[in-house]
This record gives sequence, structure tokens and C-alpha cells, in this order.
Amino acid sequence: MMSPVHTLPIMSARIRMRLPALVILLPVLLLLWPVGFEGTADAQNRVRILQSDQLEGVVAPEGRIRKLTGNVALSTEDFTILCDSAWHFMDMEELRAWGNIEITSERDQIWSDRATYDLVSEVALFEGRVVMQSEKALLFSEEVFYSFATEIALFPERLRFEDERGVLVADSGYYYNALDSAVFRGNVQVADSLQYIEADSMFTRRGDEYYELHGRVFLDDQENRTRLTGGFVLSDSTGYRRVESGSRMRRISEDLSDTTFLWADWLEVQQKDTINTFSAYEQVHIWTERYSSLSDTAHYDDAIEQFILEGNPRLWYEEMQLTGPYILIQLEEDSVRYLDSYPNSFAVQSDTTIDRLNQVTGDTLFIQFEDGSVSYMQVYPRGNVLYFVKDSDGEADGAIEMTADFIRLVFEEGELEDVIARQNVDGIFHQEHEGISQKRISGFVWEPELRPERPQEPIEPRLPPVPDMRPFELPDRFTGSTGVSDRIPSRPE
Repeated sequence: MMSPVHTLPIMSARIRMRLPALVILLPVLLLLWPVGFEGTADAQNRVRILQSDQLEGVVAPEGRIRKLTGNVALSTEDFTILCDSAWHFMDMEELRAWGNIEITSERDQIWSDRATYDLVSEVALFEGRVVMQSEKALLFSEEVFYSFATEIALFPERLRFEDERGVLVADSGYYYNALDSAVFRGNVQVADSLQYIEADSMFTRRGDEYYELHGRVFLDDQENRTRLTGGFVLSDSTGYRRVESGSRMRRISEDLSDTTFLWADWLEVQQKDTINTFSAYEQVHIWTERYSSLSDTAHYDDAIEQFILEGNPRLWYEEMQLTGPYILIQLEEDSVRYLDSYPNSFAVQSDTTIDRLNQVTGDTLFIQFEDGSVSYMQVYPRGNVLYFVKDSDGEADGAIEMTADFIRLVFEEGELEDVIARQNVDGIFHQEHEGISQKRISGFVWEPELRPERPQEPIEPRLPPVPDMRPFELPDRFTGSTGVSDRIPSRPE
């Protein structure tokens, strides 16, 4: 039970008091001041009453309390507060407020249904419909701890973060207002007009455009028609991204006709304007409709449409396999224009009509394509060719084996039409016989079982889309002071 009411001095002309009670209690109040209200002046100075319809002072088990009701306006060293009612626990150095709360500090505005503020630590707990507005962002949650001294906000409940770039939602987080940085945890989602992101957690320095994404990361770069997944992604303002812990990428060609999949242990991407370059490392797999590859590293430059594969690379194009320490893939409008490989390259082409493996090797191997088919191959120096021939009925009819410093093989609609050899030419024709199909030249490599297949697991988001609507009906003072509606007009579809 609380002790009898003591009415405190009037602090505002708009405070309405019951004058008889004030006249009766004022002498008692003056007598008790040195003993029962020791230190009251310091406590009062921490919270200044600017306005209230009613003010009561009571002594309770918690100590002295000032109760303010109706159109309350207070100020502290950190902020001014408007609310429906507030209790100032003077001995506990605590302020509690209820109903239609609006707090204004030097850098922030905060709205909530309930608030508890520790005057010593300068830490506040906001509950109910909480909205925080800084210079650069709006935050929404149902529970927020905020330190006015350090400008750090803790969100133990689900939150929504909005700025001019887009919307972020997460299960919990920290926001460091002075540093414009944040940590978000649990089902983190970011959506704007150009990209969509998912992760288990995220750290960001927003001013520097620096981001770290951790755990089940999914990134959809809609502008560049690229999707990325991995266990960790780092991104900064220069356009650099690093994807680690099982990176996967899907990229759709500009005309939407072709899709490239890439997966590796880790991946680096550099974006400048609309141009992308990337490097993939360790167990690099690439798959497209026409070709696929396996290598230790892969480098791609969007400006010149060029892949470079290194580290025991293997490339498959239709029925052909190419191996060599270095393989260059030159694309043209996402189709292979030519292949270049050296040194000690080896190409195998499977002729499925006669079940034979044609073979070409040499120091440097160049393969030109026209309309998606091989136009010619040339190998130099020290070229070596084994090519199985067919008779007029299309049946196997022996093989040609040749060595020379330069060999050029010309094709027409996938069939060998001509062979040109120069300098130190030596050759032999092998008659058709049992076992000739197994003939191999030195350095033979044929590993179709390693050819990457189109990934079955889709690169898709795992969470439902970020809601367009904010999580609750906005407080009256917020909508009245900002003019912001429940719906976000600029939210991308």
C-alpha cells in the first residue's frame, strides 16, 4: 500500500492542482523536506516537468514517486518526452512512461507505447509499437533497449529497418547510431530495387557500404541477372564481393537465352558499373547448355567475355574434351568463339556414329567455332593427330596418324573435310582391324565421368518475401509528426 499523497510544488502554469489540498499539505511538506526528501533537488533536476494536467507526489515501497497524468511533457539531459502519463521514481532514479510516447533527442526521435528510463545509466527500454528515427534510417520493433550515452540500440525482438536504399528485417540485432553500423541475427533479409539478400546474420558499416553476411547466404543481383549463395559473403563500396564456404553462382545471359552455373570453394567478384570480373578457386565447376569445365581456378572478364581456366583444367564442349595447364575460352554473346590451350594440350572428340575417339595433341591447340560447331583446329609446334576415318557408307575404315610442326584440321558441319600439315611431316594410315578403336597417342586424357552436370538444387530464396507493410499500426504521434503512412510508396515490387 502506498502512503498518503503529498502534492509537490507546481512546475508549470498548465498543471491543474486541487488548491485546498496543496494549502493543507504545504507546511507538512516543508517540515519533511530536510529529512524525508533529502536529495530531492538533485533528483528533480534530472527530470524537469514542462507540462502535465495533474501531478501527485507519493511515498511508496520503491521510494518517492512523482506521478504525472494527461498531456505530459518532460525533459532530461538526454531528451524531451511527450506521453499520456509518467511516473518519476526519484530514489530509484528511474522514469516510466505510458501511452502515445514521443521522445526527441539531439540525433533521434523515438515513439513507443511504454518506456522505462534509467537516469543514471541513460539506458531506456521501449515496448509496444516502437519506432526509432535517426538521420538516415527508420527502425521498427516491439522491444528496444537504447543507450542515449553510447547511441547503441539492442533489438531482442524481430525488427524492421528502412532507409533510402531499401528494407531489412531480422529476428534481432544491434544498431550503433553514432557509427552508422549494425549487427543483425536470425532470418536476415534485405530488399531493394536492385537486389535481394538472405543470411543467418549480417554485420554492416552502412556509411562505408561494407557488409559481412554469415550462414546460408543468398544474394539475388537483379541488375546483373546473377544469384550467389555461400556460407559467407563480404561486400564493400568498391563493388568487391568474396563468397566463401561452398560458393555457388547462377548467371543468366543478357538476352535470357543462356544460363551459366558456377560452384567452387570460394569466389571473388569485382563489379564496376555494369561490368563484372570474377575469380573462382578450388574445385571450380562451370556448367552451361553447350560447355562445362572443371579446374582449380577460373577467371572471367565480362568486358571481353573471356574465361581463363588454370590448375589441371578440363573442358567439355558437346562431344569434345580439352585438357591442358591453361585453357582460354573466348565467348561472343555468350557463345564460344574459340578455345586456346597450352602447353601440352590434348583434345579428344568422340565420334558416336562409329564409337571412336579422335585425338589431337601438341604444345598449343587452337579451336575455332562457327555457329556453335567446330570450324577448324590447329596444333603447333610438335603436333600429333590420330583421326578415325569412315567409308562411303559411314562405317569405320581405319585411322590416320600424323605428326608435324603445324597441323590444321578443317571441319564442315562437324565432319573432318581437310588436313593441312607443314614442316617435319610424318604420317601413317592404319588399316581397319580388330582393336584399332583402342589406339591411343601419348598424353591421352578422356574423363567424361568428371563432366559437371546441371545442378539439381536450385539457387532460390528460402524465406518468404519481405512484407510491404510495416509490422504494426503506426503510433498517432509518429504519423502526425512525419506524415508517413502504413504503406511504403517507394517499396520495390
